[in-house]
Amino acid sequence: MLQKILSSAAGIAIAGAVSLAGLPAQADTFSFKLASGHPPGMQYVDLFANYLAPELKKRVAARTEHKVNILEAYSGAIIKNSEALEALQSGLVDIAGSCYCFEPSNLPLHNFPVYVPFGTSSPLQSLAITRDVYAQTPELSDVFEKKWNQRLLALIVLDPYEIISKNPIEKIADLKGMRLGAAGPNLPWVAKAGAVPVQTQGAGSAYTNLQTGVVEGLVSYPSAIYNLKLTQLAKNYTKAGFGAVTWLYVHMNLDAYKKLPPEVQNIIDELGRDFEFRQALVTEDKYAERLRLIAADGVTVRDLSPETKKEWATLMADLPNEKAKELNDAGYPGSVVLNRMLDAAEAHGYQWPVRYKIN
Repeated sequence: MLQKILSSAAGIAIAGAVSLAGLPAQADTFSFKLASGHPPGMQYVDLFANYLAPELKKRVAARTEHKVNILEAYSGAIIKNSEALEALQSGLVDIAGSCYCFEPSNLPLHNFPVYVPFGTSSPLQSLAITRDVYAQTPELSDVFEKKWNQRLLALIVLDPYEIISKNPIEKIADLKGMRLGAAGPNLPWVAKAGAVPVQTQGAGSAYTNLQTGVVEGLVSYPSAIYNLKLTQLAKNYTKAGFGAVTWLYVHMNLDAYKKLPPEVQNIIDELGRDFEFRQALVTEDKYAERLRLIAADGVTVRDLSPETKKEWATLMADLPNEKAKELNDAGYPGSVVLNRMLDAAEAHGYQWPVRYKIN
């Protein structure tokens, strides 16, 4: 698969630009390939184009004697989402964004935020909580440099996971037998409530799956639901309360990073953290607006009652411990990390509807 990617990408270039992961950059001009399998419209990709790329050029020009060129390639032009980790490792791309959800075998521990559902719906709070866990667990970041030849620049939080469906969901009984699609690691959220879980193949298939009846609804988030026009096919939106999940990333090829002078490395590290905060802030600010746009398409937006959310969370009370045990058995500190997630949320003032017990 990787050989195929390398071949297909061979024709993509900028005149005079040399990728840092290949031949050395000429003089004081550094050239990067910035990529994502996600398309524009995905908020972090929009911020790649409108903030990260221009801001990197601006800061390097203002604070050093160097110059930066950036080739931007989105919508799978160079890599698919599931190929980002390997493409970064090999140096096919220099900087890329994707989701740890596409790496269940390579990076199972990094999916930990999704294993404790019904967390905070605040993207800013979710980012702060997840960052606390990373700070307490150095191996979450160290593994990228030690094993995958890349460096973590930023974490990306999504707007809250909720449900768009053809039929209304007001109580747990409404879920029984309903075919609901989800990304994979969050399939147990609906399965344990009696729905029929359906593994989806990414955002591109969501509309078709709803249109053809493969699924009757999807676990997703409002920005994707609106941008993918799912409101044309399903007229019921349920604020289920699953929470905003921080499980996407921006990484940089380590060879490319090490070839940079220290002052440029410092700018990239600084910009990575600035990017993740800005992305979380924009996500938080736009949530209410996106719900208004969804409602304006004729969709009924419902908020599950606190009692129903607690009932649903109770049905999943064993999920965190089950996932922790799977991780423990595979040699990862699953119990430690998931307990840190629970504790960090409470330290930031969040109260779980059910306090999960993890051995």
